[in-house]
Amino acid sequence: MKKLLLIGDSIRMNYDKYVAQALEGQVQVFTPYENCRFAAYTYYSIGDWEHKQRFGEDVDVIHWNVGLHDVIHFHYDDVMTPPEIYGYYLGRIIWRLNDVYPHAKQIFALSTPGRDEKYVLPWIVRKNKEIDAINQVAKQVMAEHGVPVNDLAAVVRRYEPDDIYADATHYNYTGSVILAKAVLEAVCPLLGVTPDLTKIHAEDETRSDILQ
Repeated sequence: MKKLLLIGDSIRMNYDKYVAQALEGQVQVFTPYENCRFAAYTYYSIGDWEHKQRFGEDVDVIHWNVGLHDVIHFHYDDVMTPPEIYGYYLGRIIWRLNDVYPHAKQIFALSTPGRDEKYVLPWIVRKNKEIDAINQVAKQVMAEHGVPVNDLAAVVRRYEPDDIYADATHYNYTGSVILAKAVLEAVCPLLGVTPDLTKIHAEDETRSDILQ
């Protein structure tokens, strides 16, 4: 059975279960047990996740994202990761993933926009203009390394915010399924499978632990 590894922040943690549902019986879907946070953290943790969870070096496809934590402002300070450092770490993550999973094809997902007007707490803020800026950096880095880009930012901009967002950053069930379908469209041709979208269903439990 093919193996798909999904790496990313809390946005990934909202849609990964729906990707797994649609691929049940066809593809093994793996994810880190935690929020993968910012670029330097993802780079640092790749080996730890493999050591602890044993996805296997025979992973076929890796769909990954990082960026929303990198543009966080804490109480009016500068962004956590300046764009040039963000781009530097993206290149290192590509190398690290190739090293740990030598047979895997990579796809990078652009960071999704938030709702600027909903960030009312000064100690943690994200700004769409900075999300757009790091997405441009990511496009350049991925082009240099031959990694295809899944433009999830463009996907969510097709919809009215009130229809898909749960808060300033995260998505409700509808939005998360929209993202899951976009991920499936990107990975399934590489995996050689057809997803069964009828298997996607809401779960009863909430995931308040990932809303960070």
